[in-house]
Parts: sequence; C-alpha cells; structure tokens
Amino acid sequence: MKLIHGVLSVALLVAAACGGAAAGTPIGTSPPSPGTAGPVSTTGPTPSGGPGTITPGPSSVSSGSPESAGPVPPPVHVDMKAPVASTMLADLDALGIDAKNLPPMNRLDPKALRGVMKLFTKALGGKCADCHLEGDFAAPTRRKKIATKMWSEFAATMTLADGSPLFCDSCHQGRIVQLDRTDKKALAKWMDTAFVDGLKQKSGKDTECETCHVGMEMKFLSIWGR
Repeated sequence: MKLIHGVLSVALLVAAACGGAAAGTPIGTSPPSPGTAGPVSTTGPTPSGGPGTITPGPSSVSSGSPESAGPVPPPVHVDMKAPVASTMLADLDALGIDAKNLPPMNRLDPKALRGVMKLFTKALGGKCADCHLEGDFAAPTRRKKIATKMWSEFAATMTLADGSPLFCDSCHQGRIVQLDRTDKKALAKWMDTAFVDGLKQKSGKDTECETCHVGMEMKFLSIWGR
C-alpha cells in the first residue's frame, strides 16, 4: 500500500556546509519537517496560489548552533518538483567520486569532503551555517547527522527509475524545503508518483513507502537527528 515516502528531506539527501570540518565527520543538512527543529524559520505564510506556489514570508537562519533554532515553522506552500537527473555528476567525478557507487562519507579524504560540502550548499541553496556550528565546524549537529544518513540511505542506495544516479540536487533542486505539507493527502499522492514510482532501489527490491519510512515511521528525520 502506498502511503507517504520520505524525503530525499529523499533526497533524497543532503546538506549545506563547506570546508573546515575534519575528515570523517558527518556533514550536511536536510529540509525541516513537522516535528523536527531546524535553522530555517518562516514568518507569516500568506497563501495566494495554493500548492505549487511558494508563499511564506521572509525566512531567516538563526546564528549559532543549528541545534537551537526555535520552534518548528508552520507548513508553507512549496512548488514540489519530481526528482530529476543530477547536474553534479561531472563535479563528483572531478573529486574522484563515482556517483553510481558513492563511498561512505566518513571514508572521503579531506579534499573530496570539502568539495562535496560545496556541492551540498549548491544543491540545497544553503550555506555553511545552516548545518555547521559557527566557530566549530567539526562539532556534531542534528543536520550533519541527517545529511550523513541521507547520503548513505538515499543517494548511495537508490537511483531514478531509469537508472540514472541520484544525488542531493536531484530532489532538492536548490531548495532546503522541498515538500508542501499543507495538504497531507495531496502530498501522499505526489510522493507515490515522484518517489515510489520515480525512484528504484539498487538492490532490485521494490520501492515502496517503507523503503524510507521503515515501520511506517513518518518522522524519521527526528530519529536520524538524535
């Protein structure tokens, strides 16, 4: 039964960070989801176009630790876009990384890791402080933990339905927030089409809601970020 498929927050993957972290440190960021705190906050959503239109007021990123960004913002209208072929394959190749066979993030050498983090910021339209603790890039943060899981659970294990490699930009496409949660039924239907039908597992197993929502845990990002 098709329900709600998780981010690729499938993402599929991802993170907003740049150089300065030690090799082997989980790096990255993920889109905020209901029930999870994150550094992105919105004020005064003013719906005017229904789902498919971004209508929140100005957004801001808190300074200091991404762990203490305040209350979770209310759902906002977001122009949801189906996963597409990554435009960063050549960039990954230049870093010595095979997009079709991503290595564990903690095995990347320092130079490759810094390059990957720059790709994260571009893929999500974010910046280092969206994920890192300013002044201590090696410090563990919620979003770094989530990004590492997205790398290993989504990007490294799944592809587009046609077999094309999946990377952060495939789903995020320049946005940290990529899912419109204002209408849960519409979101579930969209996820069935975009994620369940639009992605496949490298293992050959069928892609279904529980591929990401193990045990139908809807707020798995909260678990990943602990």
